[in-house]
Amino acid sequence: MLSQFKSCYDHLPREERQALMLRALLYALVGLALGYRVWLVFNFNPIDHIWSDPERHWDQGIDVLRSDPMSLIDPILYQVYIGAFAKLTLKTHELAAFYTALLSVGMTWLWYRFLRELLPSKNWALLGWALIAWSPSNSSIYSYFMQETLMLPLLGASLWATWRARRKGTLNAFLGATALWLLAGLTRGICLPLGLVALAWIWFEQGDKARRAAWGMVVMLLMLGPLTYRSFQQANIFAPHGIGSLVQAYHRSGAQEILIGYELRGARWEFGFTSPGILQKPFEPLSDWMSKRQGSVRFFVNMDAGERDWKAAVTNTPLTLDRYLWLTGDNLIHLFFAESWPDTDRSRDIGELNHWLRWLWAPLFILCATGTIWLWREQRERLLPVLLLTWFCVQGLFPLSVNEGRYRKPMEGLLIAQAVLLASTLAARRRREEVAQPAPAAPETLIVSST
Repeated sequence: MLSQFKSCYDHLPREERQALMLRALLYALVGLALGYRVWLVFNFNPIDHIWSDPERHWDQGIDVLRSDPMSLIDPILYQVYIGAFAKLTLKTHELAAFYTALLSVGMTWLWYRFLRELLPSKNWALLGWALIAWSPSNSSIYSYFMQETLMLPLLGASLWATWRARRKGTLNAFLGATALWLLAGLTRGICLPLGLVALAWIWFEQGDKARRAAWGMVVMLLMLGPLTYRSFQQANIFAPHGIGSLVQAYHRSGAQEILIGYELRGARWEFGFTSPGILQKPFEPLSDWMSKRQGSVRFFVNMDAGERDWKAAVTNTPLTLDRYLWLTGDNLIHLFFAESWPDTDRSRDIGELNHWLRWLWAPLFILCATGTIWLWREQRERLLPVLLLTWFCVQGLFPLSVNEGRYRKPMEGLLIAQAVLLASTLAARRRREEVAQPAPAAPETLIVSST
């Protein structure tokens, strides 16, 4: 059989043989990356890192009837995931590693399915899969119970469903994409504006708009309606995706630390925290620059009063133009240059690599933006650059939260996809130019006649 395969391979044209060799190499790179991701989770198990934010997420998930203010502030889906995860594993190390490894590997496969819809050939999609699978940023995070571990696969699934809905043009495909974007948004709020732009884009592209809008609203009501009632019944506020006013108030305060007191139905809580990104030196080792945020800010929210104290906390500090520019500049620096916490453990090789690769993303973002403008007419894909722009505006320019390095993780996958798309566009241009070149003229033959 091997000799038959070699015989068939030898008879293939040179270009096809090169393509097959490239595909085999890419599959090998993907396989090695997936094997490493499994090894990583089994050796650095999230069960062994339950402290700080991972501890908060774990406690919220295992106590299913918990209704304190922090559990109402965080989006609900990751709490549901942790609850199911804890029940399935019973905190057994081997089972925790098994299910987390499935999630880590599955995340890369879902992004690959999106890349198959996006890119012109399987080899380009495999290249994107290999880059995403080997990325230290979205592999080391699976050693911790953080929302990004669930958000990343849901984001990949949402992108896959969106491009599939564009190709198929059916109502069912559109509704499937709608449901997945809502699930992603119920894990991390940044996915909601991305989903709104993506769904609006394909809605405008396709016909039968009234029917799609009506059924899309039905899906939204079925998914968000009960959660809206839940938030109103528990916290007297309409917030199915969690209460974002806390991080808004923290951002606008300009303080390093936030101290907040809650009262709900006679019970009182006190919480305090500092964003880990503020304590970093994002330009290390080139500069010792650190955020100018200083001091503490204190808020008190009587949750029985609904939105009243939340609104007061957000608007307590006027957002003048000078203050907005300062806070936004600080936010952009941490978003693009701060190391991702908690997955940058520099005592491990992957953590050290993750620390230094943080320098990659800002130049790549600028390079992709420049390349997209340069190839705008040739690259027919418009939605992906618009999603990147949406992420940049919402996460970077809107006064929503104090940014951290891990908040760029959605952008990293989108940026890898856009970079591979631009590379495929340039390769297609080169092939067209080679075909368009006239064949070299045959040399003239000098005929000498003898008499």
